[in-house]
Amino acid sequence: MGGSVVMIRDLSILMLSAAAIVGAVRFLLIPGIGKIGAALKFSAKVRGQMIGYATSVPEFTVLVAGALAGVFDAGLWNIAASNIINWVLFLATVFAFRQQLDLKNVVFIDEIIFGILSVIIPLLMFAAHIGTGYPTVVGLLGFFIIYKVMDKRLNKAGKPAPIPPGTEGGTLRGGSLFLVVGILVILLAGTFLGSSAGALITQLNVPAWAVGWILGLVTSVCELASFIEIYRIHKPKDSPRHIKDTQEALDALVASNIANLGLILPFGMMIYLIVS
Repeated sequence: MGGSVVMIRDLSILMLSAAAIVGAVRFLLIPGIGKIGAALKFSAKVRGQMIGYATSVPEFTVLVAGALAGVFDAGLWNIAASNIINWVLFLATVFAFRQQLDLKNVVFIDEIIFGILSVIIPLLMFAAHIGTGYPTVVGLLGFFIIYKVMDKRLNKAGKPAPIPPGTEGGTLRGGSLFLVVGILVILLAGTFLGSSAGALITQLNVPAWAVGWILGLVTSVCELASFIEIYRIHKPKDSPRHIKDTQEALDALVASNIANLGLILPFGMMIYLIVS
């Protein structure tokens, strides 16, 4: 009886944490980045990348918590699973908003290639039994640098993106406040989310790879909320020639996945190597 009560409690915490993350994305993160973008005239690409990096906070929380606890296998699977699930959620959103033809545009080739690599590389790491070590850390950081250099060379700064409703006349200070508070809420909710999911998994004796997939699904709530919100913002400008919505969503996807693989994973590895 007591075990059932604890399980219900942990499940309730998990659901409330996921809801808090969605709310933080909808009412703090996106508006905050929108205000900053309005003040600095961000293009859809730049704003999408900012959203992508910001929505990687839950993965960062889960991975670092695992590394500090001396447990890293589940965190590694979490990154691999998150990157795959993010792609599935992105494509589901694209089809839901009937924008799938946008993906045939040649301007998206480099983002799509890096997005695919963000899925293939962690799977190859598992297949080749590449373990945790400082050479792996250096290699992953190098991959992130290559992505940033190639992105800068292949993509020029575009026109300012459509401004989210309510962010007109946004200021850098106001937007930064929204962004910081949003990230703090996601960070806090992500901590509760990870601990409650971990407790549920422990009670059910789930193996490490399954833990990673479950956490990957849970932490991808943030990305799904951002994809939907991006298309909602652009919807009034929807037309066959308007691809800025897919541009922003795709950059949010790729930036999130590359950050997971090229920044968060090596950072978590370094913490694990130091404390283990």
